[in-house]
Amino acid sequence: MMFRHSSNHRSVTTAPWQLVCGLALGIASGLAGCGTGPKAEFSYREATQKLIPVARKAIKDTLEDGFGTPHNLVAWERFPVAYGGAKASVVAAAEGVQPASKTISVSVEGDVSKLASGASVLWLTGTRAGEKAAADTVDTYDTKTKTLTWSGSAEPAPGVGDVLIVGFGHALQKGRAVYMKNCMHCHGVSGDGNGSTAQFLNPRPRDYRLGVFKFTSTLSAEKVSRDDLHRVVKYGIPGTYMPSFLLLGEEETKSVVEYVRWLAMRGEFEKRTDDDLGDFTEDSIVDTVKKSKTAFDAAKVAYDATLKAGDKDAVKPDAPIKLTDARKIATEAFAKFQASDLDQAVEDTASFLAEAWTRADDEASRIAPTVPRVADDAASRERGRLLYMSDKTKCYTCHGLLGKGNGAATEDFWKKPGTEELYPRRGLHDAWGNPLQPRNLTLGQYRGGRRPVDVFRRLYAGIKGTPMPGFGKTALKDEEIWDIVNFVMSLQYQSPQPAKTNAGGHVVATDMPEAK
Repeated sequence: MMFRHSSNHRSVTTAPWQLVCGLALGIASGLAGCGTGPKAEFSYREATQKLIPVARKAIKDTLEDGFGTPHNLVAWERFPVAYGGAKASVVAAAEGVQPASKTISVSVEGDVSKLASGASVLWLTGTRAGEKAAADTVDTYDTKTKTLTWSGSAEPAPGVGDVLIVGFGHALQKGRAVYMKNCMHCHGVSGDGNGSTAQFLNPRPRDYRLGVFKFTSTLSAEKVSRDDLHRVVKYGIPGTYMPSFLLLGEEETKSVVEYVRWLAMRGEFEKRTDDDLGDFTEDSIVDTVKKSKTAFDAAKVAYDATLKAGDKDAVKPDAPIKLTDARKIATEAFAKFQASDLDQAVEDTASFLAEAWTRADDEASRIAPTVPRVADDAASRERGRLLYMSDKTKCYTCHGLLGKGNGAATEDFWKKPGTEELYPRRGLHDAWGNPLQPRNLTLGQYRGGRRPVDVFRRLYAGIKGTPMPGFGKTALKDEEIWDIVNFVMSLQYQSPQPAKTNAGGHVVATDMPEAK
């Protein structure tokens, strides 16, 4: 396996990071257990496949330049991924040696242990940077004098301030090894949620390619944080087939979290770029031809009518555009777009995603209650029950009057987002189009975590990628959210009675016994 580094999607440098084996990489060392397995390939979104050939090729080339393949990973520095390795900068040629020697004094950022003999050396800046097949490795590193000697050519000599990375890509490579052994069979090589066992699972494994994760500690508009993914990997998701990997070592857990984030960034980058190229799809071309034919038919009717009325000056409408001509026009238009605007569109998308994923780990993006949990007593639970039943939250419409996940919303036919088309089956659906059953709160099983603060966060920001809304900041005060938390978490211990409604059908009360 090769590992490449890219400072941007057009400038790719190959680092000398070699792994002997492909798919069968052991967790303990990340390198053991070599064997021959099926060829792993990244899949492409359906929207990518529907682009006209020149646009489809451009997207695939851009994805490979920026992210590589499963056997030839690319680290695009723009994205906030802990790829691994120690960064260093040249302070000076080491004292007492010739300028052309392969010994330099360096200032190291990160794990100094990465500067071990044989570790890859990737030059990021200076006269040694930019080579496609750099072959430098660490020969020796003296921790006391901070001098590094590399094996490889001595010329050109690095200059003061030149930046290099030692052991670059180690964390992402390890994450890939862990992922391919433990996660790929459900989540797929590309993180598309379509692994070999996915068809047998309900709910379906997560498709990372939207860049959306349901259970987070972050605000509704923010991405998932590293801590959120770390907790899911360690403890799993109750009520699903996502198991706990608590027995994984901390290094393996951190590395697979980075790899999952990297897959999500790749997938979302592809989706957003596809969206930008919506005018260059086969469907768009066919639609253009149909509209042209419809316009021609209408114009022809009007033209025939004017002729019949004796108007000899009527202008005959132009023939509708042919499919072959429409494809040619679209191909030429894309060529102009590619020459003038595609690079900037790619850069803008990359910058947007990098900022969003970086912001997810900021403390300001984290949901933190402004007040401590309200005392979990009968009064609080009653306030929470009234809020649950109120038109202010309408929790009962999905979760049911008794909290069993059988509200009226589960019986309706809902429209697909952004369309007038209905889902083929009743009930709620998530952003991936999968049927979605509201949580049965009487079971006491919470997929996002059963700590009170976890339930608070679900109510505050909703559940990303689902119809579950957030009530924080606007609809409810934090104290009110805590009241609903206390009520909801009490349902597993009670046997609530049916709700009473007034003549207008609004819930007015229940015969629920007082909480002890």
